[in-house]
Amino acid sequence: MSDYIVRLARPSDEDQLFELCRQLHEENGLCRMDDDLVRNNLRTATRGEHGIIGVIEGEDGKLEGVISLIISRFWYSKEWFLEELFNFVPKEYRKSTRAKSLLAYAKKCADEMKMPLLIGIVSNIRTEAKIKLYERQLPKAGAFFLYNRETAGLLNG
Repeated sequence: MSDYIVRLARPSDEDQLFELCRQLHEENGLCRMDDDLVRNNLRTATRGEHGIIGVIEGEDGKLEGVISLIISRFWYSKEWFLEELFNFVPKEYRKSTRAKSLLAYAKKCADEMKMPLLIGIVSNIRTEAKIKLYERQLPKAGAFFLYNRETAGLLNG
């Protein structure tokens, strides 16, 4: 079982969720962040449309972690699966099992929905540590590779 309680995000969480998305983008963004698009995606997910967002809320009401999931499918199939869009824990909460709790939440969602769960890592910071964490929680099924990362100066170094 997980060490932290993960609950479904609510519309009242959207401003804090946006701030977490901004922090996540600063660390791992591959392209420029469109604030309106991010806010719209958060809005639809917190209203139960087109996604699931799980959050860890601290005693002070501050969000200490977030995982975003969507129902998706591959271009070649009509079969649906649950796809992780992002799993993020702010720096001040990382020396913990919060990320592990968020992964457990995603697995619980997949079990309840009776769907496969697909998770990937695109990261610029502590990538190997993240890979090791995920390998301890899930079976490995591939890898990501990125070519032309400096194109237009869009990526973090």
